[in-house]
Amino acid sequence: MKVLLAEDHKMVRQGTRLYLESMGIEVVGEATNGREAIELAGKLQPELVVMDIHLPELTGVEATRRIRHDYPDIRILVLTAYDEPAYVHALLDAGADGFILKTAELAELYKALNEVAVGRKAFDADVLARAEKHIADMPAQIEGLTDRELEVLSHAGFGKTNKEIGKLLFISDRTVQGHLKNIYQKFGVTTRTEAVAIALQHGFITLEGTNEA
Repeated sequence: MKVLLAEDHKMVRQGTRLYLESMGIEVVGEATNGREAIELAGKLQPELVVMDIHLPELTGVEATRRIRHDYPDIRILVLTAYDEPAYVHALLDAGADGFILKTAELAELYKALNEVAVGRKAFDADVLARAEKHIADMPAQIEGLTDRELEVLSHAGFGKTNKEIGKLLFISDRTVQGHLKNIYQKFGVTTRTEAVAIALQHGFITLEGTNEA
């Protein structure tokens, strides 16, 4: 099995590589951001990509969507520390073949890799159920974002802090926090990571470019 790793944390990436190679899996490359993951997927043509969610330049969700579109034969297993239902649903929508937490046992990772490699899905049933319930319970006012809320959410998607967003939009930190609070209420979530995932999934924002200040 030829695997590409997409992970921006060096220690996690190296540890995952060592484990996979100890199990006889060939790691053909390592990507440290979402855009590099797409480029290496095309260049190296791995059978499977082990993808993190939080990646610089392009998120794991966006990278997954593009790889599945451009290289449909490449399988993608998401390895992440986040199990928010919004993220899981966004990854399903993007075409991920599996989802496993970084807190899982190594044996679980190996099992998930093998499931995905042979064309099966590797999503925990409870995680899937929570994701589907989250979408079913989502408030109808999800479509009612203002232009300013979309701007704030787009910058938040690139990991900008409230202070950085305020400087970019010429508004105060408190005003930024107020916009985020309204977004959370409309999406029925409590964190910005969930809000960004929902926005990406529904096409409200896209993480193109570098969004540099």
